[in-house]
Amino acid sequence: MALTVRLGPKTERALNALAKRRQLSRSDVVREAIEQYGARERGPGGPYDSWADVLGIVDLGVRDQTRTTGEQFAALVREQARARRPR
Repeated sequence: MALTVRLGPKTERALNALAKRRQLSRSDVVREAIEQYGARERGPGGPYDSWADVLGIVDLGVRDQTRTTGEQFAALVREQARARRPR
């Protein structure tokens, strides 16, 4: 697949210099850069790494071992709804 990308003069000079220094075509340099960028974006992998920034941010208050998390959450929502009702 062919792709056309417009580069600024400074970026084009950097690409040309890198391709010459590594004795590769400009296309090869761009392909390698995209592959490396994609690998870095994917990270080390694994489900924990994908969710690391959101795990542990919810606090439901004191955990009652006799009720499930769903029951505790439902009770919390009911309490908040009651607090919002006009009296």
